[in-house]
Amino acid sequence: MSTSFSPEQALNNVNTYSKPSQLRITDMRIAMLDRRPLVKIYTNQGLVGYGEVRDGASKKYALMLKSRILGENPCQI
Repeated sequence: MSTSFSPEQALNNVNTYSKPSQLRITDMRIAMLDRRPLVKIYTNQGLVGYGEVRDGASKKYALMLKSRILGENPCQI
């Protein structure tokens, strides 16, 4: 079954809620697991990511990074 759409119809069906170029970090939370900080990053598009602090740095260091990454695109840090 073949269905053809005009360019306008196709554009109306595009999900515009996910635009990597407009993706921004909105919050960062820290949880300690076995004395190592686990980082949880939230974005303006509902995506959530997990990570760790390089070289086993402290929770205090991870929280200092928060002020530097808020508003940044997580694809570019």
